Amino acid sequence: MTEGKYIWMDGKLVKWKDAKIHVLTHGLHYGSSVYEGMRVYPVKEGRKTVPAIFRLDDHLDRFMYSMEALQMKSPFTRKQLKDAIVQTVKRNKIKDGYIRPIAYYGYERLGIFWQDLPVKVAIAAMPWMVYLPTEMKMKISKWRRLPTNSIKIDAKVGGYYINSNYATAEAKGAGADEALLLDQNGNIAEAACANIFFVRGKTLYTPKKGAILAGLTRDTVIELARNFGFKVVEKTIKPGEISRFDEAFTTGTATEVTAVVKIDGKKVGNGKMGDVTTVLKDGFTDLVRGDYAKFKKMLHKVY
Repeated sequence: MTEGKYIWMDGKLVKWKDAKIHVLTHGLHYGSSVYEGMRVYPVKEGRKTVPAIFRLDDHLDRFMYSMEALQMKSPFTRKQLKDAIVQTVKRNKIKDGYIRPIAYYGYERLGIFWQDLPVKVAIAAMPWMVYLPTEMKMKISKWRRLPTNSIKIDAKVGGYYINSNYATAEAKGAGADEALLLDQNGNIAEAACANIFFVRGKTLYTPKKGAILAGLTRDTVIELARNFGFKVVEKTIKPGEISRFDEAFTTGTATEVTAVVKIDGKKVGNGKMGDVTTVLKDGFTDLVRGDYAKFKKMLHKVY
């Protein structure tokens, strides 16, 4: 990713380099922030191309839910935040890029409890660049996914991602591209920052909800796969089952659909991107660029 020109902060656009916070900000010290990652894609409209934000309303819904999970009282209405996101994309002239809205407890005093602290909101938009290789290697991490009896697992909280960083550091140190985390019961949960699918024949298998952040890209791929005639099963998956699958891939805002060709040094299937993964990867690319009438409702065009 490269820099944008402006960041929306608490109601106004400021220059990228001037988007600053106090060093004693609560969110910096205690992880009390929530965020979303959204994509902007170029979509053809007649003879011109316009930017479109993928699943903007759904991302906003989760953003508001995550704020509630941290007892944040948003200083802005949902409509104001939606308008601010669109404004930020426009001012940065983004056609193919990434949006990062973040809400966090600010500075007023130092102390772990967030009660009565100001809630701050910022929105950045920037051009996009490739996040992961087209075919990647994964390592099952010794670090377990955060347990559901310790946190609100379906909120997207900044502090949670220390868990992902531990796992990613371990995976990178072992020569892998990405980590695969198990839940507290030893079942496959998700990648460090993405959901995972396995394929056998024409059936997709993915960990059921409970110990995962059920991503919007995951949800979209499930709908897309069923539209293509594939069966999708959400179930408990044990690490020992991996050898039975023909393919594996991850889904996420940043990763989109990315093939997994090795896990813990062992090939998944034939060790190459499989046919089902290819179909879904290409299908997702077509979907976010507005080629499927059925899914156009997922795209919020920016004029």
